Amino acid sequence: MRNLGFFRYFSYSLLVILLYILQATPNLMPELFGSKPLLLLPLALAIASVEKEVPSLVFGAVCGGLTDIAAGGGIGYFAIILTLICYFESHVFGTYFVPNIISATVYSATATVLSVLVYFLIFKVFSGVPDWQILFVNHYISRIVYTFVMFIPICILARFLHRSFIKV
Repeated sequence: MRNLGFFRYFSYSLLVILLYILQATPNLMPELFGSKPLLLLPLALAIASVEKEVPSLVFGAVCGGLTDIAAGGGIGYFAIILTLICYFESHVFGTYFVPNIISATVYSATATVLSVLVYFLIFKVFSGVPDWQILFVNHYISRIVYTFVMFIPICILARFLHRSFIKV
């Protein structure tokens, strides 16, 4: 058995580029209920569910940084949050839980809701954005649901890539 880690990480990197283009390009990904999904968030979580701590940390930081850049700002909130969440997920799945699709989905749902809610609280509510309640109902609830729904196909693809490059 040979480990083809380079090809696995290369395919993850191509997936990061593809999802970043889908996420950042206007009118390329359809909006549902006034928002687009954060596609790199479920990708980072899917990779962290099957990889060790260091690759999970790196892909979490890259996906978080690109999410911050796609949002129009510099590298900041999502880079830090995804780095920590992905490292913790990889450690927990490697140590305590069986890394199957159900446990990864539950973890992803929790991480998606918490990371987007904390972002909303910090950058919208505490910043004093007027009518933040309307903004939350019209955009952020659908963004959370849309992002989580995209986790399922992205996780299946990441698991396929992980299994494809493990054994030869």
